[in-house]
Amino acid sequence: MIKGIKSYWSNKSIWRILFETSTYLFVATLPLWDKLNTLVLWLFVASSIFLLKPKERLENIKKNKAAFYGLFALYLLFIVGWLFSTETKDALRDMERTLTLVIIPLILLSHKREDFNLKKIYVAFGVGLFTAMVICWVVIIESILTNATPWVQAGYFFKWVYNGWNAVAPLEGHPSYFAVMLVIFIVGLIRMPEFINLRRNKFRFALLLAPYFLFLIETSSRIGVICLVVIIIVSIFTKLEIKRVFYVIALLIALGLLSVKFDYLGSKLTTIVDTKGNITLDRYDRWGAILTDFKERGNWIFGVGTGDSQELYNIAYSKNGFMLALKNHYNAHNQYLEFLISNGLIGLLVYLCVLFIFFRKTRLKGEALSFFIIIVLFSGSETIFGISKGVFIFSFFYSLFILLYSKQPVNDN
Repeated sequence: MIKGIKSYWSNKSIWRILFETSTYLFVATLPLWDKLNTLVLWLFVASSIFLLKPKERLENIKKNKAAFYGLFALYLLFIVGWLFSTETKDALRDMERTLTLVIIPLILLSHKREDFNLKKIYVAFGVGLFTAMVICWVVIIESILTNATPWVQAGYFFKWVYNGWNAVAPLEGHPSYFAVMLVIFIVGLIRMPEFINLRRNKFRFALLLAPYFLFLIETSSRIGVICLVVIIIVSIFTKLEIKRVFYVIALLIALGLLSVKFDYLGSKLTTIVDTKGNITLDRYDRWGAILTDFKERGNWIFGVGTGDSQELYNIAYSKNGFMLALKNHYNAHNQYLEFLISNGLIGLLVYLCVLFIFFRKTRLKGEALSFFIIIVLFSGSETIFGISKGVFIFSFFYSLFILLYSKQPVNDN
C-alpha cells in the first residue's frame, strides 16, 4: 500500500493530484451542505485551471462543443428571462444560481475522459451519501433517546415525524434531490461493470445496499422510488433474464411492504392515481391552473420572464383555491412547465434539445441510461434548476457522462 502511494505521488504532478482529489471531494460533498459543496467546487475549478493549458482546454471543448453550446444556451434562457421580467431581483437570483450550468461543463468538458475514473467517483459519491445518512440518523437517534418516553418515540421512526423533509433536515436539504442522488448511486452499484466483483458475493452486496435503500424509503420521495423501479425494469428488458425478473419482483414486493410500514411514503404513493385510473396527484390540478392562466396572457413565444413566473403561479393558486401552495410560494414542480412559463416555447424547446443532445451523444450507454431516465422523470415532478443542488447534480453528471460515453469508454479498473 505504501509503495502504491509513493508511486502515485511520484508519477503525477501536484496539480494532477489536487485535481483528482478535488473531483472526489466535490462528488462526496454533493449530498452534504450547499456551502461546503460550493467551497469544494471552487477548489475543483481552480485545480483544473492550473492543470491544463488554454490551448489544450480549447481543443478538448471543441470535441464536445454541441453539449457545451446546449448547456450555454440553457443558461442564456435565464439571462433572457431576466430581460423579460419586471421582478428583476428574482431573475438575477436565478441567473446567479444557475451559473454553474456553464462553469461545471466548462471544466469537465475541457478535460479528456482519461482524467476521470468513474469507479472512484462513484465510491466517493457513496462515501458522501453514507456520511450524510449517518449525520441524519444520529440526529434522529438523539431525538428518540432524549424524549421523555423513548420507547414510544422510537415508533415514529417509520412515520412522517422522521421521514421526508424531517429525514434530511440536518443537511438543510430537499428529500427528493437526496433521493435522486441515492438512485444514481444505487443503480450504479447494480449496473456498472466496474463493480462486478463486488456483486459476486450476493449477501455482502445486499448488506452494502441496505442502508442506502432504507434511507431512500425514509426520504418518502415518490419520484425517487419511481425512478429506481423504472431504471431496473428498463435494465432488465435490455438484457432479459429470468433471474433478473425475479430480482425485480422481489424489489417490488419489498417496496410494497416498506411502503406499508413507512405509511407516509405509502400514503404519498396512493395519491398519484386512484383505483379507477384517474390522476389524483395534487400537483396535476395546479399544473392545469397555471397553464390556464398562462394561456390568458398569450406569451407563448418568450414567456413571462423568470422573475415574473412566481407571480403567475401565485395568481393561479389564489384563483383556484390552492391555499397551501400560495402560502408557501410553490414553484411549478415541473421543469418542462417552468421553462414554458418563464421562457415560452423557445425555452421548452431549448431544454428538450439539451436532453436530445445527451441522448444522441451518449446513445444511453452505461450509466447515461440511468441518468437520462432520472432527469426525464424528475423534470416532470420537480423544478430541477430551482435550487443549487439540482443545478450541481444536473451539470456534473450530464457533462461527465457526455465525456465518458460519447466515445467507446476505456476500462478504468
